[in-house]
Amino acid sequence: MKKLLRSRKGEGYIDTCVGVIVFVMILVVAINVFSFITLKTELDEICDELIETATYTGEFGSEFWNRDSDLLDKYYYYGIETTAERYFNSSYQRVQLGDTMSVEINVRTYLKGLGVFKIPVTVTVSKSGISEKYWK
Repeated sequence: MKKLLRSRKGEGYIDTCVGVIVFVMILVVAINVFSFITLKTELDEICDELIETATYTGEFGSEFWNRDSDLLDKYYYYGIETTAERYFNSSYQRVQLGDTMSVEINVRTYLKGLGVFKIPVTVTVSKSGISEKYWK
């Protein structure tokens, strides 16, 4: 009986299985990190285009929201918040020349590859700019 307990047969098989499982887990984490980096880069581009439109027009008006809907159709669903340092006309959301405007985009996603476990992750990007339009 003591010979069987000291037998080392099958240890290599177990080591290989554990090694494969650890490798797959590291691979899943690497893929998730890469997908989050890609998502953040895309959101940076969207946010840049939106803040450029807002600062050029000097308002969060119809041109801004048309550009937002174009990007929303092109990419995927995201949440957006717009703020300004001070509004020249708050009902039209117009910002006077030289005042700061900002756009914040939020996307809620999940870690993938974990089976039934869903771990929520929110990716947020914000950009700001200065209004280039003078309102009379």
